[in-house]
Amino acid sequence: MKITLFYTAIILLTVTSCRKELPLEPKVTFDRDAFHHRAMGSSASELLSDRTYKALDVEIQYVAGFKPQDLTLSHLGSFLETYLNKPGGINIFLKEIPATDRDALSMDEVSAIEKEKRARFVDQDTTAIYILFTNGVHPGNKILGMAYRNTSAVIYGKAIRKYSSMAGRLTHHELETAVLLHEIGHLLGLVNKGSALTSEHNDSAFHDHCNNKNCLMFHSVETKSLSSILLKGNIPVLDASCIEDLVANGGKNVPDYRPFVKPFTPVY
Repeated sequence: MKITLFYTAIILLTVTSCRKELPLEPKVTFDRDAFHHRAMGSSASELLSDRTYKALDVEIQYVAGFKPQDLTLSHLGSFLETYLNKPGGINIFLKEIPATDRDALSMDEVSAIEKEKRARFVDQDTTAIYILFTNGVHPGNKILGMAYRNTSAVIYGKAIRKYSSMAGRLTHHELETAVLLHEIGHLLGLVNKGSALTSEHNDSAFHDHCNNKNCLMFHSVETKSLSSILLKGNIPVLDASCIEDLVANGGKNVPDYRPFVKPFTPVY
């Protein structure tokens, strides 16, 4: 379904020899800013299904030196094409932006960067998400990434670099991929945040996360408290319960999914 602005034409009626003009209906407007300023998970069904939006634009902006690695982008494309019903296609756009002069970036500062720099928004039958790769860290120095609105997420590049250097842990691209896909999972409504539970797997201690420690949506994937699943060569994937939630909310049914196999070419 396309979002359009339209006018209703003037209609002429003849009633007992009298002609009456009906008033022009008010113009239907679409508030683009309001669309992209909803709570995390609010666009889950819109992103997963093709009922309203047939295509997806993924806008990735990054600071010099913190561009997501090619393998990360390949994994992102594979992940999105696996779970999203977007017959019109999925396009990834990358752009370098100036570095910030602050080491720690608050959510207000991240939002300000998005407000100034974001260039891709919902447009007719194409929806859009925005991902910022910063040269900073979260103010609490604990979080590696965060989905903070319905179509927006931030990856703290400096923190990714720091914690991927730990002995025996994930390489840079593996940790970057795990954190990025975890935040995408939140945008898709996981867990119980826009994509309703089809089984009981919500973590009671860490809301919006899966209670399966082997799942991509386990809480520690996005924090510096790296769990035992984040071992070198072992990028976590969604478990069956999370996949079922996505499918029930309009996503693809992929029972035989093999993660990170299909190559994907981003748009530069």
